[in-house]
Amino acid sequence: MYKVYGRPFAGSLIAEFLLSEANEKYEFIKIDYDTSKQDEFLNKNPLGKIPVLECPDGHLVFETTAIVAHIVETKNILIPEIETQQRDLYNQSMSIMSTSIYQNYHHINHSYYYVSEENYDDLRNMATTRQATLYNYIESILNPYLCGEEITAADFYLYMISAWDQNRKKLFTDRPKLSSLIKELSDRPSIKKVITSHSNL
Repeated sequence: MYKVYGRPFAGSLIAEFLLSEANEKYEFIKIDYDTSKQDEFLNKNPLGKIPVLECPDGHLVFETTAIVAHIVETKNILIPEIETQQRDLYNQSMSIMSTSIYQNYHHINHSYYYVSEENYDDLRNMATTRQATLYNYIESILNPYLCGEEITAADFYLYMISAWDQNRKKLFTDRPKLSSLIKELSDRPSIKKVITSHSNL
C-alpha cells in the first residue's frame, strides 16, 4: 500500500487526488514542520520537505512533480499520449504551475521566508501582479481543460494550487472558465473524498 507523507490541504493533496482516481489504497501520514526536521523523516527526504510518496515496494519519491509523474505513468491515468500537442500542453502547464504559480503563492503566503517584515507588502504586491498574468494565461488556454477536451493530472494540480489563493472570489470572477473547471472538480468523487478526509484531521 502507498503512504503519503504530507500536511492537510498542502502540496501533498495532489498525490492523494491521483491515488484516489486510480482507486489505489493509501495511508496519509501527517507531518508537521517540527517532524519534517527530525531524523526519521529526513531519512525519507533529506531536504526535509513534504510531500513524500512511499511506494508499496518501499522506495521513496519526493518533489511534487516527480510524485505526479510516478502515479500517472505507473497507473497510466490522466496523462496525454506522448508525441502529441496535448502532451506538450500538459508538460508546459505542469511546469508553469509547479514553478511560477507555486512560487508566487509561497511569496504571498510565506513572505517571512524571503524578506524582512517592512518589505512584506512589496514582495506580495509583485507576486500578486505576476500571479494575475499567469492565471490570465491559464484562462486563455482552458478548453475546457488545460490540455483540451480530456481531463489530466494538470487540472487536478490546478485545483490544488488555486485553493491557496487569498482572494478566490476575484480569481474566479475575473476568469469564468477557471471558475467552471474548479466547480466541476469540486464535485468529482476522488477530490470530495480527499477534501472530506482532510477536514476531519
